[in-house]
Amino acid sequence: MNTFRVNPGLSHQRGAALFVALMFLIILTVVGLSAANVSVMQERMAGNVRETNEAFQEAEATLREIEQALGACISGAAGCPLGSIPIWSEAQADLGIGRSACTLEAPGVDSDDWPWRAAPETGNEYVVIALTDAGAGGTLFGSACRPMNELNDTAIEEYFLVAARAEGPAGTGEAVVQSIFFWPE
Repeated sequence: MNTFRVNPGLSHQRGAALFVALMFLIILTVVGLSAANVSVMQERMAGNVRETNEAFQEAEATLREIEQALGACISGAAGCPLGSIPIWSEAQADLGIGRSACTLEAPGVDSDDWPWRAAPETGNEYVVIALTDAGAGGTLFGSACRPMNELNDTAIEEYFLVAARAEGPAGTGEAVVQSIFFWPE
């Protein structure tokens, strides 16, 4: 009778190659899922940056629109769309801003408390405050927001604090920009 003999080295393997292949497959799957997760997160971050940038550009456009309208109002053009403009000392008292501050973003002041108005063209919100030195009774007291004429302590130009805010297209973020606008007399 013929007996078939199996190689004794093959009978001791018991699927080791299959186990190693499955381990590599699991490792590659985890790496692939991790890479997919990272790419999704990067796409979300890029979208947020784009929306924040669009909100900033909208706020800048509103700021420039209001600065042009303010220039037209000061120069005496007919039909000033900005209405009455509060002075800095009134805004400081209303919002609780210290005298040395030169911005609406003072500690303890919420931007929702600012006296926002809707811009005529863009429809975004804006604030204009005259940085006049005239206090109660017309006395000059100076401010951190504007230079004074060194010879006679009178203002040499008209200064205004202009702020604008806008939201991104999906309402995900808000951008607020400010500038000190001056008009030479």
